[in-house]
Amino acid sequence: MKGLAFDVLGTVGHFRRPDTTATQMTYPFITPTAAKGLVGAILGIEDFVTSDRIGIELLRPVCTVAQQMSMLGKDPGNSFNRPTTLELLVNPGYRLYYTGEEHTEELLDFLLEEKAAYTTYLGAAYALTKPVLHRVYAEVSYPAPEEKEIESRTVVPTALIREIVLKGERYYCRAGGYLYEYKGQRRFEKSVDFLYEKDGKPIAFIPKSHQEEGALDLRLARFGEDWVCLV
Repeated sequence: MKGLAFDVLGTVGHFRRPDTTATQMTYPFITPTAAKGLVGAILGIEDFVTSDRIGIELLRPVCTVAQQMSMLGKDPGNSFNRPTTLELLVNPGYRLYYTGEEHTEELLDFLLEEKAAYTTYLGAAYALTKPVLHRVYAEVSYPAPEEKEIESRTVVPTALIREIVLKGERYYCRAGGYLYEYKGQRRFEKSVDFLYEKDGKPIAFIPKSHQEEGALDLRLARFGEDWVCLV
């Protein structure tokens, strides 16, 4: 199965946590559902639902800032400016690994031509980005999990980890409550938690030899020589 990797960079980003209201907090990096939605925007598919898989690598350190903005009210009869405090990601950058039988070839064609059907952005309309193709992988494989140390530059779902192999000069963080599967019509199912390194450095860990019954369908894949965690 073919795979590809493309980069998205920006000056700001905001991937709102749905459990925040008065102060709109952001996830520390792009969500898998937002990353797939970005693919849908490139392809021009509204309400993009797919079984293709995606992995996320941090290209820049996670950095946030709180900013108060004047937002337009939602009342159609009385528009007004409403001060709202937002948490923004500063200079976010991601390498997205994509594979699957449904849209990989079509996505590759769009990226090679440097075009997108709809405007692409990092979680909010004011956070514009332009996807740039990084690499095409002729074959993506799914080796049988072994209980030995591996290293990945992508964020790692905690459900895949049997044991973390701690390394020096690493700042490990956990991010929880990421929506896992988009079902269409603004409906989501389940959630997934991640381990990531704040500056995007590789994470070494011993994977679980098998997934528990009823667990999320998460995968470890080889993109060339690199281990990628797919959701």
